[in-house]
Amino acid sequence: MNTITQYGPLAIALGAFVEGETAVLLGGAGLALGLFDFWTVVGAAFAGSMAGDQFFFWLGRLKGSAYLAGHPRFGTRVARVGGLLLRHRLPLLGTYRFIYGMRGVIPFAFGVSDLCWRFFLAANLFTATLWSVLITLLGLHAGKFLTDPSVVARLPLLGAGAALLFGLGMLVRDRFKARS
Repeated sequence: MNTITQYGPLAIALGAFVEGETAVLLGGAGLALGLFDFWTVVGAAFAGSMAGDQFFFWLGRLKGSAYLAGHPRFGTRVARVGGLLLRHRLPLLGTYRFIYGMRGVIPFAFGVSDLCWRFFLAANLFTATLWSVLITLLGLHAGKFLTDPSVVARLPLLGAGAALLFGLGMLVRDRFKARS
């Protein structure tokens, strides 16, 4: 336990740097177990998320053009998408960190674009803060739910119910396929 409490925030920050949700959710669940302080988890998630997004933005800004020159098939796609990125920058900057697999791609693409670095930094500060708090709270509540003895006692029943629903869904799907 001591190792988890000592190195947990570092693991959360490293996880948030890469893609993030799983590490932050687990950190939030650690809150329910009393392993971490709320603001420690939020701070680690924020630091890792900010660092990762800034890294990919600056990677795109400094090396993106050279990378695209070496991969011409991407260059035409990026040119086409660049205008869309800038036109829809506010919704994209507000939501990309919630879209799985886009945490490195979109900051890189914004780095390649003509978006002002100060604008990206300001948007990143706001959305990283919001994301860190929301995902930590989600993990906290999931951890409280899963550590509740009455819920733990019903997990086998919940699993059996989920398997039954899945099986019924597959049966209905097969019936519709057979009719087509």
